[in-house]
Amino acid sequence: MLDLLSRPQPKQLRPYQSRAIAALKSSIMAGNRRIVLALATGAGKTLISANIVQGCLAKGGRVVFCAPMVTLIDQTIEAFEDEGIGHIGAIQAKHPRTDAAAPVQVASVQTLVKRDQMPEATIVLVDECHVYSKAAVEWMKARPDLIFVGLSATPGRAGMADEWDDLVVGATTRELIDAGFLSKFTVYAPNKPDMTGIRTGANGDYETAGAEGVMSDAKLVGDITQNYLLHGEGRPTLGFAVSVAHAKRMAQEFNDAGIPSAYVEGMTDILERKALQRQFRRGELRVIWSVRTMTTGVDLPVSGIIDAAPTKSEMLHQQKIGRGLRVNDDTPDLKIWDHAGNTLRLGFVTDLDWSRLPKGKREEKARKADKSAPLPKECANCATLMEPKEKVCPCCGEERKPPSGYVETEDGDLVPIGGPEAEPKAAKVSMAVKQDWYSSLLGIAQERGHKPGWAYHKFNEKFGIYPANTLRKWACEPLPEVRSWVKSRAIAFAKAKEARNAA
Repeated sequence: MLDLLSRPQPKQLRPYQSRAIAALKSSIMAGNRRIVLALATGAGKTLISANIVQGCLAKGGRVVFCAPMVTLIDQTIEAFEDEGIGHIGAIQAKHPRTDAAAPVQVASVQTLVKRDQMPEATIVLVDECHVYSKAAVEWMKARPDLIFVGLSATPGRAGMADEWDDLVVGATTRELIDAGFLSKFTVYAPNKPDMTGIRTGANGDYETAGAEGVMSDAKLVGDITQNYLLHGEGRPTLGFAVSVAHAKRMAQEFNDAGIPSAYVEGMTDILERKALQRQFRRGELRVIWSVRTMTTGVDLPVSGIIDAAPTKSEMLHQQKIGRGLRVNDDTPDLKIWDHAGNTLRLGFVTDLDWSRLPKGKREEKARKADKSAPLPKECANCATLMEPKEKVCPCCGEERKPPSGYVETEDGDLVPIGGPEAEPKAAKVSMAVKQDWYSSLLGIAQERGHKPGWAYHKFNEKFGIYPANTLRKWACEPLPEVRSWVKSRAIAFAKAKEARNAA
């Protein structure tokens, strides 16, 4: 079964892409059949998917690629053909590429859910698997013999661990930025909307009507427009609004201010959408506004993000910012104007943790409540958001001082002077050291054939706390001091056991 993923590659893979495919194969070898492959936006999902498809075809298999939206059917077929894959069929009502005999089928989940019988397949790729698909979930339950690979940059939906067997982290946003494959970014917080009293809807996010009321305030709308005029630099930008009505209004406000803008919604037909994208690429449009339409399947030369849609969802936060992280020739970086306060509320997208699939609703709530990572701090002079540990603004050079009566710990947390939390600095352990220890413990666990839980409990034994969600579940070659400590614990345990037996 593993050789379904192996064949000469149509294009040279980057090292992390090769590692992602190798890790996927290892998971299959371990007996998993429902595997989520987490790939940050810009990691090359299409190329990785094409390699999986080509490998399956080389062994006579068949592949079904499930697209989350009808509008992505043609885009996926075109992308696969660009990677050298031929004879592709489409599963969508009255689609001109319908061909049941084709060994590769690109299907919309909306069409699959209406079918009594699923297409024949060896491997099923489920794109954007963080979006719940009844068709995909029922198909996985009905066919435990098939391999299902879920693709997502944000596998954080509650209940995913109940649907999928394993999670393979192929590439994170932080890794790709550090390697130069994604753009560096700066976040500005020109406004901080007051969301006090805005209800939470059934989906766990702010109710649209209340959020729209806050973000449609005339002064705030004016601030957003004026900010782009002053600081936008004419950058090709995506704007995110609370509702379609809000997106329309923002596009109109920008046009009235002389900034060529448009808005896109779910009902915008494919021809109009492509025309707008061509205008955007040619520089005839500077800003395209949407609600969530532009968070998926968008590959445009974006170097600015205007976030005017408050959210409690880390997934939506990551998806929005991810649209601008691809490296562009014309601009060296990405600028994010967060008028919604999402980065202050949720953190930088490079700090969000997608290394664990959440189970049911309760675990997802507990995960959010247990979030211990320090949040970004705002420069009082220029509104740039900084890492919590930074003392000087990287943009204007303003020194950041903690409030009177507080001190700042090594990890960037503010604690009261003389309070119970204010322990000596020497007793503080940096997140980098904790990560080194956790990764080393995971490496020892792998060497010995232990489950990851062994490392989880050993970490608690060492530091008196369990690993925070901000620590990555990456195994590495164990540090000598970690090996020595584990050995010392084993010796101490053996001596204690011997003493108890002697007694």
